[in-house]
Amino acid sequence: MSTADLSRLTAIVHTSERPGSVDRLIKSVGWLYPQLRVLVADDSSKPQPVAGADAVKVATGVGVSACRNTLLSRVRTPYFLLLEDGMELNRRSNVERLLELASSNQLDVAAGDVVRCQRRFGLFTSRKPEPAHAMFEFEADTMKLTPGHRPGIAGAHSCDSTHNFFVARTDKVRAIGGWDAQLQVDERIEFFFRACRYGLKVGVCPESIAWRWTEKSVTRKPARDFTSLAITKMGVSRMIDAEGRTHEAAAHSRAA
Repeated sequence: MSTADLSRLTAIVHTSERPGSVDRLIKSVGWLYPQLRVLVADDSSKPQPVAGADAVKVATGVGVSACRNTLLSRVRTPYFLLLEDGMELNRRSNVERLLELASSNQLDVAAGDVVRCQRRFGLFTSRKPEPAHAMFEFEADTMKLTPGHRPGIAGAHSCDSTHNFFVARTDKVRAIGGWDAQLQVDERIEFFFRACRYGLKVGVCPESIAWRWTEKSVTRKPARDFTSLAITKMGVSRMIDAEGRTHEAAAHSRAA
């Protein structure tokens, strides 16, 4: 249990059809940071109450971005902690270190690393680092995500995009409009693209680690290519992701 003063911080979580996952996350927050307020927005068809968190009502199926914007509007602290419902905090999460970086004005968005966890045969758990911090590179009408970082500040590395595990300045994220509500999923890169365009200082702190569990959701919305829509919104024709895969903008945008 941490004794850090987190009165300036509020955690926000979007969830949908994953009651077991979000319950595990909130329990981990309560165990490590019992004084930290957590806001949860559940856009599933039958939202479930989550012990240890304050529920924020949202419409069914509005998506992750709209839910996060609603949560952001309820934050009354100068900083917020973004978490995904499949994550779990642990003794190495060091949320207080992320808050220290953000509150010192060295970073506007201070992110941690993520380790992917998966139960094997019900007997043991495999854990694998899942780095996601990257730099944006542009050539003609192509945007490329290059894994890695630039020289940064003490205890953190400068980059352009990170995992959805970060402490950010509330006013700075509100100033860029939060998340694009049209992107029900696949919102992360477009969010960081705008953060970069507006000059937000983004970095990753390897001392802070969250676990992310690989699990199946109870239900899923019909598939739709929100990645192509995000690329269109960023004003490029294609994006090469950190794994080297090429994604094209929406067809109507290319035709235009």
